[in-house]
Amino acid sequence: MSQLNRFALFRAVGAAVLLAFAASAWAQTTDMLMPSYIKPLNLDDTRVIPPPWVEKPNPKDWIMSKDNQDFLRDTFSSAVREGVESEGKFKVVKEHTPGTLAIDVRLISLTPWASRDEKVETLGSGTLTFEAHVRDAATSELLAVFQGTQQVGQNYQANTPANKMTDIKEHFTDWGRNISKRLAAAQAQ
Repeated sequence: MSQLNRFALFRAVGAAVLLAFAASAWAQTTDMLMPSYIKPLNLDDTRVIPPPWVEKPNPKDWIMSKDNQDFLRDTFSSAVREGVESEGKFKVVKEHTPGTLAIDVRLISLTPWASRDEKVETLGSGTLTFEAHVRDAATSELLAVFQGTQQVGQNYQANTPANKMTDIKEHFTDWGRNISKRLAAAQAQ
């Protein structure tokens, strides 16, 4: 087995063990924790990475403007709340209190499939790499860590700001729904 395959196997086994442990700890704790406190989206040090097929990218084309940061934070806040509260079982609160989960999400990088001005059609808008920590808000005990790279958007579409905004809103709403489903599953155990 090559060194690279061993590393990949070690990472996969380690991730499975960590997630199994975290899910067990989360399940034991979430029966007491109902509302969720979701921190503002962390964009500190988020990099915009050009797709690999862009040759000699102009760094000015691959930056995140203040407007884009504001849009991402606002959309994240409203869309995740909408997703978490969609089934009516859980609420998102404005500040952490005893009996709540604190969820902290950090975007590590964004890779749009095309620069702003490119007139092309893409499959979705690109990818995002994230890290999320779930903690007991009262004790700050770490209950679960999630990380990965995900496709944003599932359909072929024109590279327009409106399509990108729709894709990211749907993506964040799905995150909220997934949080709600995991909380419900943990409480059912």
